Amino acid sequence: MKKFSKNIYCSVTILSSASSLMAEKNINDAIKQPNIVVFIADDSGMDYGCYGNPDIATPNIDMLANNGIRFEKAFLTAPQSSPSRTSMLSGKFAHTIGTEDLHTGIDNKTSFISTYLKQAGYKTAYMLKTHWGINGDSQFDEQIKGTYLPDQGPLQEELFRNYRKYLDENKDNPFFIWVGFVDPHRPYNRNKCKQINNSENIQVPPYLANSQKTKRDMADYYDEISRMDGNVGTMINELEKRGILDNTIVVFLSDNGMPFPRAKGTLYDSGIQTPLIFMWKNRIKPKTVHNNGIVSTIDLAPTLLSLAGVAVPDDMYGKGFKELLFNPEKKGSEFIYAERNWHDTDEYMRCIRTEKYKLIYNAYYFLPHGSPIDISTSDSWFELKRLQRNNELSSSMTQIFQTPRSMVEIYDLEKDPFELNNVADLPEYLSVGKELALKFEKWQKATKDHLWWKRRRGDQNDRMTGFPLFSTRSESWDD
Repeated sequence: MKKFSKNIYCSVTILSSASSLMAEKNINDAIKQPNIVVFIADDSGMDYGCYGNPDIATPNIDMLANNGIRFEKAFLTAPQSSPSRTSMLSGKFAHTIGTEDLHTGIDNKTSFISTYLKQAGYKTAYMLKTHWGINGDSQFDEQIKGTYLPDQGPLQEELFRNYRKYLDENKDNPFFIWVGFVDPHRPYNRNKCKQINNSENIQVPPYLANSQKTKRDMADYYDEISRMDGNVGTMINELEKRGILDNTIVVFLSDNGMPFPRAKGTLYDSGIQTPLIFMWKNRIKPKTVHNNGIVSTIDLAPTLLSLAGVAVPDDMYGKGFKELLFNPEKKGSEFIYAERNWHDTDEYMRCIRTEKYKLIYNAYYFLPHGSPIDISTSDSWFELKRLQRNNELSSSMTQIFQTPRSMVEIYDLEKDPFELNNVADLPEYLSVGKELALKFEKWQKATKDHLWWKRRRGDQNDRMTGFPLFSTRSESWDD
């Protein structure tokens, strides 16, 4: 009997030890640093099935939303590529770190989240478009090499081969990969991109000409989004094949609005609203939607650092929205801020937005709105100009041609979601405007915004005709 009892005791001890080891393993698995993969589109608006557009094929990005959380009211800090990207990676506003003009890389004093993740033991890599300069490149361990085939062709097989190699080499390490697609940036090449979206079904926004040429232009844009969607699916499948998808946070967003007149390069929602999706299997509840308050990409860097268990630096303006990922009922931010500076034409525009109202400040109110060259040489632009020549522009199509324009624009977003009716001259909006203006001024001071007459730069293309007069951008000067 004693022997039997001893065996029982030994067995229980062994089982107890095994259970403790298993529990410890589960705890270690639970606290293992997650991989992070960020997919960023180039010039994509809100045109995805999961965001309510039934006329575009985006099954893989829709899958991310179905398996994670989709933010309905996410906004960028700039409606242009490099200011937006450097801001979201640094957690600082572009004017604070000197990257407010297009094509301006970061200095050697500004740190991206890749630097902080490297210090925490992550392997870091980037691929495809960066638009942040050599000081940004140096903050990653490596570049996953490969690009697009010539003439706006599809991605090279070399890129996928190197991506697979990187995953194989780092599957046992936490990694951070930044994937900067060029799709759906202009120009478009129908001979190199499959035409899978029907132009006849496209709903044209009221600020564009509702014509066949505009619809065909938008279909080309849709087709590049669909091509990018396929590439997203391929890359996610590679994570799944290696059994590392469950511990990988996948993020999808865009750097600015769609490359059409009165969208990209503007501070209307068509220029600064972004799709924003997070998927983390078994951690973020599937089919979650956050629609309570707004979020800004100034908070992307601190959010990702918090998810990785890395302390958020005190000098980041963004504070993060990690808790919203797991509690979508929790309210987001009350205010977001955005800016537009030089992008082929010089601008000094700032905005503050709440869920209900937006205030835009135009320092160059004596000039018409400037449009990027790729937009002002598009079919959609020329269709607007055709209507303008024939005096056939509707009132909703005239905003970007007005001169002088209002120095202050205020929009009631609940009544006017397309921001077509400036109510700054209505007495019932005076108190709202004053409150927003006061918050706006405080934000400028807190983020070290420069005065409007500082850092000016000449225009590269004509604001009225869109004609690309100069082949290179002019140098900036200080008054």
